[in-house]
This record gives sequence, structure tokens and C-alpha cells, in this order.
Amino acid sequence: MDKQVTYDNEAEMGYIYLAEPYKYKISYTEELPQNNDIMLDFCNDVPIIGIELAGATAIKIKHLVDTVHIFKKATTADNDIFYSFRLHDKSVKQSVTHPDTAKIVFHFSDADCLDFIGIDIYDTDSYDETFLIGG
Repeated sequence: MDKQVTYDNEAEMGYIYLAEPYKYKISYTEELPQNNDIMLDFCNDVPIIGIELAGATAIKIKHLVDTVHIFKKATTADNDIFYSFRLHDKSVKQSVTHPDTAKIVFHFSDADCLDFIGIDIYDTDSYDETFLIGG
């Protein structure tokens, strides 16, 4: 099983994989407009392959290195399934999306989007549940 979180100590960069890393090719990378510590790797086959993290945001995931199945399956009030990842249980103060994908939501514990705390993936058709949460 491929790990979902990596951290490069030398570069001080972290990475969260949303899809199997060797199955897809990155088409382009863009920053999340609200937080330049978060860079999104886009693909033609899945909306976002993975998320590059820098600075203080990267350090937050360092304890999850080599972890698999960091996401949990959840349901909305309308009983729609989504995948959710949280670093901790702080209250969400701000949720944002990238203009190229509205079905992946980034959560922050502050209104300025500096304290990253998690991700929700509502595009369940594009992502492999086995990779995200296990079989």
C-alpha cells in the first residue's frame, strides 16, 4: 500500500496524496489562493493528485509520515458520502476551494486561512476509496 503522507526533512516540505502517486501524472501545480503554503497538483484523470505543503503547514503533517488511510468515510446531512481528513478537532472557522475544483474543500481554524486543519473530498467518483480509507 502506498503511503498517503510524506515529509522531506531537507526541503521541509510535506505531501498528502489523494490518489495513488504512481498511477497518475501531474498536469500542473497551483497554490491555493488563500494560503501560499498549500500547492495543489492537478491531473486530467483525477482533479487533484496531491497537496504539497510548505512552512508551518508542512510541519503539522510531519507526525503522519508513512501513514496510510488518513481519510475517513463520512456522510452529509443529505446522506451523500464524502472522504474527510482532519489533523485535529479544532473548530472550522473558514472553508475554501480552489477555482478549478469545487468538490475538494480545505478547512482552516482561522478566518485568514493560515491554520490548515483538514480536507473534505466530495468528488467520490474520481477517487479510489480503497486508497483513501482502506478496504
